[in-house]
Amino acid sequence: MERNLFIELLEGNEKVSLYSPHFEGEEYSEFEKFLLEYKDKYPNDIKQLVYRLDIIKRDGADDRHFRYEGSKRDRVMALPSHLETTSLRLYLLNIQAKILILGGGGLKSTSTYQEDEVLHRCVKTLQKIDIELRYREKNKMIVVIGSKLLGELSFSIDDNINYDGL
Repeated sequence: MERNLFIELLEGNEKVSLYSPHFEGEEYSEFEKFLLEYKDKYPNDIKQLVYRLDIIKRDGADDRHFRYEGSKRDRVMALPSHLETTSLRLYLLNIQAKILILGGGGLKSTSTYQEDEVLHRCVKTLQKIDIELRYREKNKMIVVIGSKLLGELSFSIDDNINYDGL
């Protein structure tokens, strides 16, 4: 199934801008859905993740703030970093340490994200988005200027295509 989406700007400053995929027909972006789903069940975890995002907005999106997830060929990362612990994982794309594309996430109850259907789906969705963004960056359809992502930020991803090996 092909799904249309828009990379929506949530907030930005000179150091880092926060974006999130917003799928056509959905009321909220992926990050907003994550917050809404877990804010009441895991308020301390959400508070810690938002606190970490505030630090990143202040200091920049250096890799030390994240866990590497996905594969070596993509830009999928997770919060919290290895220095913090929460029951939740938030998955994101880190674009040139200036732009974070905040996806979804969920309760981390398995040793790897691949063992959990919800977490695995979140990572795979971001990997598909990353492939499309890289294509658009390479072909100058999207450019990064400072902490801004400019260009055609609406596109489709296909859930039926298997991107194994990413």
